[in-house]
Amino acid sequence: MGMFRVEVEIANPRGGEFTPVELVVDTGAYYTTLPASLLESLGLTPNREMRFRIADGSAQTWGVASALFRVDGIETYSPVAFGPEGVFLLGAVTLEELALIADTTNRRLVPAEEVPAVGVRLAGSGP
Repeated sequence: MGMFRVEVEIANPRGGEFTPVELVVDTGAYYTTLPASLLESLGLTPNREMRFRIADGSAQTWGVASALFRVDGIETYSPVAFGPEGVFLLGAVTLEELALIADTTNRRLVPAEEVPAVGVRLAGSGP
């Protein structure tokens, strides 16, 4: 899997300015993960804790909060994990919330052409 970096802006959903950060696009990571110190500087506080399996195979418990993300003018709320210093990962959940797909060949994010809807038939939509 190819990895690449993108500029993302993050803010506290309760108010405050967006802060630009460069993140490694990591579709193998479930949640976006940033250093706890950066998230705390934005006034974010964890509202729960989760166990995460990291690349070396060990498991660690990190806090998780909701943050506001902006990429190329698209904004969404998404969970973010309070990781260790030096970890700047853009995870799959945030990409899905933004309806963006990682184009690893061209090293960029592209809009999803279509996104999955509900797995049931809508009334009047056919047999």
